[in-house]
Amino acid sequence: MVVIMKFGGSSVADGERIRDVAKLIKAQPKSKAVVVSAMGGVTDSLMEIANSVVNLSSATVEREVDGFCRELSVKQRKAIMAAVSNKRVRGSVLSDSLALIDRLRVALLGVGYLEDLSPRSMDYIVSFGERLNSKLVSAALSSINVKSVALTGQEAGLLTDSCFGRARPNHSKSKKCVAEVLGKLIKAGTVPVVTGFIAADDKARITTLGRGGSDYTASLLGKYLKAKEVQIWTDVDGILSTDPRLVPHAKLIPTLSYSEAMDLAYYGAKVIHSKMIEPAMKSRIPVRVKNTFNPECEGTLIVKTQRKVKHIVKAVAISKDVVVVNIEGFGMVETPNIAGQLFSALGEQNINISMISGSSESNLSFVIADEDLERALNILGERLGRDITRNFSTIKDVSIVTVVGAGMRGSKGIAARVFGTVADLGVNLIMIAQGSSELNIAFVIRSQDVRDTVQAIHERFIE
Repeated sequence: MVVIMKFGGSSVADGERIRDVAKLIKAQPKSKAVVVSAMGGVTDSLMEIANSVVNLSSATVEREVDGFCRELSVKQRKAIMAAVSNKRVRGSVLSDSLALIDRLRVALLGVGYLEDLSPRSMDYIVSFGERLNSKLVSAALSSINVKSVALTGQEAGLLTDSCFGRARPNHSKSKKCVAEVLGKLIKAGTVPVVTGFIAADDKARITTLGRGGSDYTASLLGKYLKAKEVQIWTDVDGILSTDPRLVPHAKLIPTLSYSEAMDLAYYGAKVIHSKMIEPAMKSRIPVRVKNTFNPECEGTLIVKTQRKVKHIVKAVAISKDVVVVNIEGFGMVETPNIAGQLFSALGEQNINISMISGSSESNLSFVIADEDLERALNILGERLGRDITRNFSTIKDVSIVTVVGAGMRGSKGIAARVFGTVADLGVNLIMIAQGSSELNIAFVIRSQDVRDTVQAIHERFIE
């Protein structure tokens, strides 16, 4: 059976690391397909240059674009020299990489001269990070005598809708195409190296699955190929009990259920992306999180069964860069189905709501990402009318703290103990929510109180 191996940006950040990753892939005895992210920092730099050239004068666009492409070419050339030992393979991948960067240059010039950066153009531009790196990883494998081929998500058969920036997979078409394309390669003993994060719509236009989408790509390929396991290779030993920057002695969690992992990812655990759990869960494919730099460690295994451990709580997640939006007033009562209209309007624009709280017909609160606030208020103003949105208020500089664990289900008084711990610190709770699964309790506090709160909860419930 097939194993899907996904390597994130920190694992393939430069030529030396890519060379080591190639050895890890070769050492995997089972048939495999590989998913790679862009080299660390490349996606951010592509987004930055795309946004900047729109605002440049025509006289300076070409100079800025050429300078960026020269720097990227130097970075790519340096990585190729370090990762690829075979001179023939090295020359081939260098030629392919420079051709790709030239196509990127043309796209950036077009955006700059037209002064127009559409979501479709942004998807095309940011795709070059993964496209360059998939070729490099494949070349590194070829240079150590592993048959390999680099494929874009589209070439691998991954098809989506046309929602650029946050595309959704077309499962029926993708399943057939992926099984046919990758299945044939794997059967022939070739290791496909597939771009994470990017795919294409029915018109062959490049789409992206949203930030963190490389994990999602790996999980989707695992589902379509009926994989034995999906492995997420990163720069930590697995999923920890909390952010080690807040609690240096945070513990490795050996086993999590799909539901626990999804809650942790959704509420701020950065090791995996929340969207990637669903395809694996539906197909009951185990997901293993492992450390590229400590491959002997077993990591964290994510499976169907919810296993209770000695401690009721398994982990504490933190979601930063969020804002609370409050809406209140008699205008709400007079507006039929205002909550439905509000959530539909935001959902249609792919604005995610992290938490919801409502105490009456005239009061509703919800949490969204900081970066979505201005857009959300404009959308709601158009949909609900300015009379309603004049009653909006916001609370900034807040974070969501989420306590997760299968042992919480049916445990009496757990919420009281959690909130008692917070109260003992003198920390004010702004919002509270508990999932119907009883696997998590989430609450919003001021960001300045996060460190003390997480340390206190970790000490009481996990240590």
